[in-house]
Amino acid sequence: MTVAENLALEHLDKFTRHGWLDHTRLRRYAEQLIAEYHIKARPEDQIRTLSGGNMQKVILARVLEQRPKVLVVSQPRRGLDIRATKYIHSKLLEQRQRGAAILLISEDLDELLKLADRIAVIYNGRIVGAMPTEQATLEGLGLLMAGLQPETETIA
Repeated sequence: MTVAENLALEHLDKFTRHGWLDHTRLRRYAEQLIAEYHIKARPEDQIRTLSGGNMQKVILARVLEQRPKVLVVSQPRRGLDIRATKYIHSKLLEQRQRGAAILLISEDLDELLKLADRIAVIYNGRIVGAMPTEQATLEGLGLLMAGLQPETETIA
């Protein structure tokens, strides 16, 4: 599929008239999102030809334009360069600021400490600790990730 088609996947009904796809309207919409989300692509480009970061930006644009109340985001920076990572993080922070709930799943502790309000650690399929981010330490999180309890009682 093209970038434009991917951007409209979740709401194709907005781009159809009498059962036919309005390509002009779809192209304008795609151009707008490509500019807004800094996607290095043209509307007619095949999605498979894009870099991993630009593919993620297309998915992000498609989802965020629907203004979701809840987002589940898994490993958002995997495979991205520093610039794309900063951009994705800024978009997630914007969503949090507008009131969206975000479940962020990540193995990157720096990412969690930067983006999360609360951190829960899962070990062997169970939550072994949860705390506000400001109470979290790398050492404490590392112990929880290994299935051990930190000596201090910062776990709520």
